[in-house]
Amino acid sequence: MQRGIGRAKGGAAAAVVALGLLILLWGTGEGRGLVRPPQGDAELPGPGEVPTLSPPPDVAAVTTSASEGDGMPAIDWGQVAIALFLILVLGIVLKWLLSRDWEQDHTELDDEPVGDRELLLEATGEAARARVLAEGDPRNAVVACWVALEDAAERGGMLRDPAETSAEFTRRVLTTWSVDEPTLDELAALYREARFSRREITPDHRDRAVAAMESVHDQLRHAREVG
Repeated sequence: MQRGIGRAKGGAAAAVVALGLLILLWGTGEGRGLVRPPQGDAELPGPGEVPTLSPPPDVAAVTTSASEGDGMPAIDWGQVAIALFLILVLGIVLKWLLSRDWEQDHTELDDEPVGDRELLLEATGEAARARVLAEGDPRNAVVACWVALEDAAERGGMLRDPAETSAEFTRRVLTTWSVDEPTLDELAALYREARFSRREITPDHRDRAVAAMESVHDQLRHAREVG
């Protein structure tokens, strides 16, 4: 996930550098293109006028006129050189930015903690389940089961993506410790129903949530023993 963010940063850096290139190229030309059209207005004969034919030009005069660039597009080689230099510099900067982003993402992936499993074991242990069962209202008990997992996941030290919700982050932490998806799906569904719906939450809902909580605890303990 962190690598995907790095690629997004690299793409944004590329877009910024490309935009900077366009602005700098435009600025060096002061609003003009690199190739300028010939200057001056040509006079066209009026209605009924017969254009006067001039004698054939002397070859030497034609050669001299062409060499002077009279009537030909003029290329500003100074601006061409500046543009090429800017392209080279911005290409180097872009390559450095992309390389720097990749190295940072690689480091984050290697150093990212996976969370504190002991906190999760404590949050789903026998004492925690007893506190849930002691809740007078089944709705509050079901909500407490999931909130206990969220709190333990947040305190575990695992890096959270800004785009993740608290529930998504909790699921990712637990699956990192080999907790299966069906157990999490059931507990999360019970939590959403108790928290956001107006349906009656019965002791049966509470017992199912506590059973899912116990299953999470057993899976965490098994992963610790085999790991």
